[in-house]
Amino acid sequence: MPSTSLQKQGTFQPPSEPACSIPYTIIKSRRRTWALSLQSDLTLQIRIPLTGSYREAKQILFQKEKWILKKYRELEQHRNAAPRSFLTPAQRSALEARYRQAARNYFPARVAYYEPIIGVTHGAITIRDQKTRWGSCSAKGNLNFNWRLMLAPPRILDYVVVHELCHRKEMNHSKAFWNAVEMVLPDYKELRNWLRQYGSTLTL
Repeated sequence: MPSTSLQKQGTFQPPSEPACSIPYTIIKSRRRTWALSLQSDLTLQIRIPLTGSYREAKQILFQKEKWILKKYRELEQHRNAAPRSFLTPAQRSALEARYRQAARNYFPARVAYYEPIIGVTHGAITIRDQKTRWGSCSAKGNLNFNWRLMLAPPRILDYVVVHELCHRKEMNHSKAFWNAVEMVLPDYKELRNWLRQYGSTLTL
């Protein structure tokens, strides 16, 4: 999930349901294909090549209206059905601190494990609380991971680690990139889908 500053934000109101407002972010990056996804926080993300236009990206929203509404309702229903936390603010803060510390120990160990397998190196590793990202990799090889991943099954954490390390080979989401991920994790699609479906539940 390479980082970029070429972004534009807005709100999509489906013509069939004008009362529904869905925030979106258009992200330009060094990719060859266009991709539309609904994030765990109920926001849309459109990734386009550097040569793509924001106007074309917004047109995709209207073309994919039915798909967007279907996925939006499914995710909204899943979020509403998720169990509520009964932690006090102090308890939540203390527990989050423990998970953050666990993440500082866990992610460097998994990076060290997969790095020689993939054949890459990395820079600094930082643990963050990103709202729409599980991880990212900068051009310098610095890696960021979301501490909330500590609430997911270990296999999901490995997927994010492998995903970011493969960006050290391909700073995009091209076929070559996904081939590199698949070489290490043949079931990466299943893991990716789990994160998309249940990522919103990874909270205290």
